[in-house]
Amino acid sequence: MRPGRNRLASLAYRLLGSAADAEETVQDAFLHWQAADRQRIKVPEAWLTKVITKLCLDRLR
Repeated sequence: MRPGRNRLASLAYRLLGSAADAEETVQDAFLHWQAADRQRIKVPEAWLTKVITKLCLDRLR
């Protein structure tokens, strides 16, 4: 399952200002998603939004 990929890419683009960086960040987020214990994640889109935001902030540092 890949919830809201376009929405996540749009969020990453708004934060980073680069389509290439946004796409790479979304890919990184889905790698985190694959490694996560999904049974403990109640709202996948919220979890992924949080991961995208943290990854973007890390990139901006």
